[in-house]
Parts: sequence; structure tokens; C-alpha cells
Amino acid sequence: MSESDVFDIAREVRALVWSLRRFGERQSGLPALPHSELEVLRVVVDHEGSTVSDVARMLGLHSSNVSTTVRRLIDKGLLARDTDPGDRRSSRLHSTATARRHGEMIDDVWIDAIGRRLAGMSPEDAALLTRAAPLLAHLTSMPTEP
Repeated sequence: MSESDVFDIAREVRALVWSLRRFGERQSGLPALPHSELEVLRVVVDHEGSTVSDVARMLGLHSSNVSTTVRRLIDKGLLARDTDPGDRRSSRLHSTATARRHGEMIDDVWIDAIGRRLAGMSPEDAALLTRAAPLLAHLTSMPTEP
């Protein structure tokens, strides 16, 4: 595979990610989250019970920046901070029911839109894209830590 092929794949995946993100927010009627908030929320959803330091490490950011973002997400009702029962000086982050409901709303919009796109493709192209799903999943397994 050539460097040009890799570049083309990376460019299209990036465009797909941004397109799906904005489409999901718009179509579900949810306010757009800044990228920093979306990334912190994504990490907490994937790693419930993480600390601010854990999230900062996974994103390669300073804890102070993540802490500010966490406060904004708590103010929006998307994250909750609970005292760690094993270490009362530490707190753990959890997504809220609101965050999970918003995620489900976006998933529903994406499923509907992707289903319509697949239905508009030739059966061969739709089958090819369906068979590529495990390969896309392989791309999502890239480490989040630097």
C-alpha cells in the first residue's frame, strides 16, 4: 500500500468522523459540544470511574485543562464526579443518564442515516461496506494514549 493510499484513507476517515459527529448533533437537536468536551466525555464513557489524571494521561493533556473541561461537562449535566470510597481525597468520573440518552439519540440518527445510505447503494457496494465494518473496528482500536 502506498503512502498516498494511506493518506486517502486517513483523510476520508477524518471527514467521516467529523461529518457523523456534526450530523448526529444537528439531527438529534442536541447542542454541539466543543471538541475538547467531546473527547473528555468519550474517554469517560469508555472508561467509567476514571480520575481526571487518568483522562488527562489517556488524552495526552495536562490535568488542569481536563479539570476545566470536566467542570463544564458537569455544569451541562453530562458528567458526575463521585468521591472514591477507597480514597476519599480522590474522585471518580461517570457519565450521567443525560449523556447516555444523548449518545443513544445520536446512535439512532446515525443508524437511520447510514441505513438509508446503504439502501441507496448497489447491493455489491453495500455488501462490501458491510464486510469492511470489522476493518473499521480495527482502526478504532488505536491506542488513545500517546
